[in-house]
Amino acid sequence: MSCKKIKRKNRLLYNGKVHLHVLIDKELYEKVSVLAPKVYGVVRGALSYAVEEGLEYWLATHTTAHRVNPRLPLRERFNAVLKCIELEMGIIPITLHQSVMEKCIAETYNIKDPRSIYGWLHRFYQAGLIKPLTIENPQKPSEWSRNKTIELVARKV
Repeated sequence: MSCKKIKRKNRLLYNGKVHLHVLIDKELYEKVSVLAPKVYGVVRGALSYAVEEGLEYWLATHTTAHRVNPRLPLRERFNAVLKCIELEMGIIPITLHQSVMEKCIAETYNIKDPRSIYGWLHRFYQAGLIKPLTIENPQKPSEWSRNKTIELVARKV
């Protein structure tokens, strides 16, 4: 993917994004730079995602014309799936059959397409929240169709 860099009015545009230099408290920066990769499941760009989400929330609370719903962080989405698993099984086990996890993802987010469900499984895996036990190191969401058992690495917060 090529990155087009265009200079306009002292701002550099990168594929529709603007480079912005701001000063924030050092402690706030340290907290966000540690937590953002865990929430978004990526290291590169996680801080930008967190800042964008924060600015969207700020705009939503300070404008009445246009309300923006901030993206639900990945960890909160995972916790909602764990809650469904707990309701389904009575407990949150360490390992479970993937079909239970798929069913809970489908119910929690009202998803019918298996490709979307595999996409969520892959995001949870990339964030270190789950681990496949019957396949090794899946590189793309479609590989989850071959997996049968999942280990829940993270617990409900």
